[in-house]
Amino acid sequence: MKQYFQFHLYKIGILFFCIPLFSAQDLNSYGIKTSYSDLEMKIETLEKNPPEQWKYITYFIKKAKQENNLPQLGHAYLLASFSKKGEEQIKYVDSTVALAKKIKDNNLIGDSYLSLGMAYASNENYPKALDSYLKGYHYIQKEHDQYLIHNAKYQIATVKNYMGSYEEADQLFEASVHFFRQNHEKVKGTDYKYYYLYALINYIDNNTHIHQLKKNIDLINEGKNFIKENKNFQQYYPYFISAEGVNLYFEKNYTASITKLNEALKLYNDNWKHLTNKFYLGMSYWKLDQREKALLYFQELDKDYDDTGKLDPFFRPAFENLILYYRETGNIEKQLDYVNKLILLDKVFEKDYQYLSNTLNKEYDTKRLITEKYTLEKKIKRQHYIYLSLLVLGSIIIIVLIVLLKKYYDRKRYFKNLYEGFLKGKEQVEESLLQENQIEKEETYYNELDINPLTVEKVLVALSQFEDEKQFLKKETTLPLLAKKCGTNTSYLSKIINHYKHANFAEYLNNLRLEYIVNQWKTKRKTRYMSLQDIASKAGYNSTQAFAKNFQERYRIPPSYFLNRLSEEENKNVLNN
Repeated sequence: MKQYFQFHLYKIGILFFCIPLFSAQDLNSYGIKTSYSDLEMKIETLEKNPPEQWKYITYFIKKAKQENNLPQLGHAYLLASFSKKGEEQIKYVDSTVALAKKIKDNNLIGDSYLSLGMAYASNENYPKALDSYLKGYHYIQKEHDQYLIHNAKYQIATVKNYMGSYEEADQLFEASVHFFRQNHEKVKGTDYKYYYLYALINYIDNNTHIHQLKKNIDLINEGKNFIKENKNFQQYYPYFISAEGVNLYFEKNYTASITKLNEALKLYNDNWKHLTNKFYLGMSYWKLDQREKALLYFQELDKDYDDTGKLDPFFRPAFENLILYYRETGNIEKQLDYVNKLILLDKVFEKDYQYLSNTLNKEYDTKRLITEKYTLEKKIKRQHYIYLSLLVLGSIIIIVLIVLLKKYYDRKRYFKNLYEGFLKGKEQVEESLLQENQIEKEETYYNELDINPLTVEKVLVALSQFEDEKQFLKKETTLPLLAKKCGTNTSYLSKIINHYKHANFAEYLNNLRLEYIVNQWKTKRKTRYMSLQDIASKAGYNSTQAFAKNFQERYRIPPSYFLNRLSEEENKNVLNN
């Protein structure tokens, strides 16, 4: 808000350089005839077309130099400064000071210093702005022009207010408002109604800092009434509504403050961002403990800071509240982000606003911010470590679960095949088909085995008897013993078992024993209640471990699992029937 008023006062035409208006020569490069006043009007109309505007400004400077018109040259430099920023802007206003000193007019010199102060203020160099204002005041006092004297007081007050010297600013604002309240007509091309309004608005702002809130009520009404009587200044009406909202904030009437601040935002008819309104809206919602609404306005200030790299020092509490908000919501990374921003901002404030820094109401000083920064960084590192550990652990758990699930479904599938096969006599059918195929291919096998067919037939009959009589259940069964019973040698017996039984001797013996056990479990329920040790021993195994191992290898499920599922399936079938 303050920058808005400084900028517009800078452009309203307050300098004595505007006074002499001379007839112009031909403006050859543009093919028109014009006077200084016409040139100035043309420059003003081209405000939205800077390249074209600058052509007229440079011609203005050239024309004034050719005519050796020092007052108009000074004014031309001032017009040039409106189009520039930074050092280039300061350079042009410095030239107006130098020209004023050549003319040796104290008012002119003083007024030029005031313009220089405004240029410094617009570039946020407040110490130099104050120095220029004080120099201007020194020259202006010599001529006793009350308009310029109170103009200077107003400018000095604005800088002192911005630098936190509220008590000193208060006296100067009061004097300026008192004078311009009585004297706000047009004088020598300058409309002092602007000074009256701007002094009034800044005086109200200063009062909030020294808690003169009751005084503000009358001053706000005074401004509103003045604008009602002077319709040409209607665009300044929302600034007094906004001042009401700020005043209500400091009176702790936050709900009413929000109403007034929103009203002002709707009434503004300019392109300014009005961040002051948004700051106090955010602060009001924060005080009402409506954190989410407050956050929206604080984030607008943050976005503007990201876009421009600049922040009004008085908006600092918004960033403190953002730190607090993200601490309360447990968002450590956001919290650290705003701690880092506030540390950077404090460095800027200490450099560019060193006079103001001590007057700011700080919840967080720099030392505390740095301590919090290191604490948060440690927390984030620890969180990242925990997150990574959990991720690894989670991955391991998922892999284990996948393996277990696969194992579980594999077991179910294998059991299902076994269950269906045994209950429906599938194996018997397959065995019968296999025997038929073997008989059909008997001659082929004989030829392949290179064994006397009669010997093969004799061995197959002996093996069939061996299986029918359940001789495989004897623990002492070995290949040599079986070969002797079959009337052959171990070599022939191994070859015949490999071709006809599709297994070596150990596998053949194991398959017979396992099929026997499964068949026992299927046909004789009481065998399911026998211990694995007993059933293994009965089937010819030397140990339970050997039985369990062979069962697992063949059927891919443990025997205990098979027994449990077998009982479950039978119980289910009973219930369904």
